[in-house]
Amino acid sequence: MKKFFWLLFFGVHLIWAQDVQSPENIQSLGFGSCNRTDLDPKIWETIAGEALDAWVWLGDIVYTDEESMQDLAQKYALQKSLPAYQKLIGKASVFGVWDDHDFGTNDGGTQFKKKQQSRDLLFDFLALPKTHPARNRSGAYQSYCFGEKTEKVCLYLLDVRYFKEAYEVDPSPKQRYRKNNGSLLGEVQWKWLENELIKNEAAVNLFAGGIQLLSSEHPYEKWANFPLAQQRFFDLLIRYKIKNPVYLSGDRHIAEVSRKEIAPNYWLYDATSSGLTHSYEALEQEYNPYRVSPLMTHLNFGTLQWDWNNRSIVIQIHDESGKIRFQKNIPLQ
Repeated sequence: MKKFFWLLFFGVHLIWAQDVQSPENIQSLGFGSCNRTDLDPKIWETIAGEALDAWVWLGDIVYTDEESMQDLAQKYALQKSLPAYQKLIGKASVFGVWDDHDFGTNDGGTQFKKKQQSRDLLFDFLALPKTHPARNRSGAYQSYCFGEKTEKVCLYLLDVRYFKEAYEVDPSPKQRYRKNNGSLLGEVQWKWLENELIKNEAAVNLFAGGIQLLSSEHPYEKWANFPLAQQRFFDLLIRYKIKNPVYLSGDRHIAEVSRKEIAPNYWLYDATSSGLTHSYEALEQEYNPYRVSPLMTHLNFGTLQWDWNNRSIVIQIHDESGKIRFQKNIPLQ
């Protein structure tokens, strides 16, 4: 499969970068999260065998010992040395953002003192060149676009760690944390995202981040813990008429697909794939008012498949053998 390359202009100098437009259109993309380097990596043989143009990490790429940057670097190196992963990155472009366990502290946020060191290690693992525009920003957020005109796809990797305000413990047994009226992404990242969306002309728009966007009732980390930020995100999509938005999320050690009508006849999807090496198999049920798939607790990874001729995109959840356990066809609007 082809890999994508980007040209970026700085004055009179040409450099390779990965934060801008590629003229190559995209046909298939894989995504997943929650990957321990001390567990059986057999799912990577399956992923490496898929016909993917790109792979997107949704955080918890590795599980580091609490706050140890040396351990984080070693585990990134271990993952990168895996033969099946080497096969994948040899044929597909790899993108990614972090969550808490590869950020460096459980459920962590802006107070984490080693966040800049951790960010640089993440970008090194992703092989972002030193000239990559994202390296000049605080945080790990990035944007990429593929294809042109009616086949253009944009991918926005959102950082829900670097700027996240501290949680306050909720005394209720049904929730870990009280709702927080903070911005979650931080004002600098919000401004960046809005500037990106103002000029957006893509036919499909993918947003990706570690925690779930739509599922609102479970007690763990989620955008619903930051209701003002969640609504702000919805409002941006509506204001700038962002076409065919799909959010990719991880964190939960389950897989599910959710859908919400955030404006009349305007639907937002959240495709969660979490559990590359370990999953929440004991979970039998969990209320999610937006779920349109089964609750899947097996090892899993996700794919998106484009059918440009028929103007549709297909969300698929695969098990460790590659079998498709759920599929949702979305006609492009």
